[in-house]
Amino acid sequence: MADSFSKKQQHKKKILKQKEKDQKKADRKLHNNKGKGFDSMLIYVDENGHFTDTKPLKIEDKKVEKKESNG
Repeated sequence: MADSFSKKQQHKKKILKQKEKDQKKADRKLHNNKGKGFDSMLIYVDENGHFTDTKPLKIEDKKVEKKESNG
């Protein structure tokens, strides 16, 4: 028995929707942020007030650098 036109269209929509769902699932797996450490969530502020991912130098190290540069 032959399927009607509307049944064919519904079947196509169902297959297309499943493909989109599988694509979204693959994207989520690829761009997963779970399991990363606490350090990756931290952000630091440099002396100019800009955000940065790198940890700033200790204050003591900066004082030593200034003293050495002054002579």
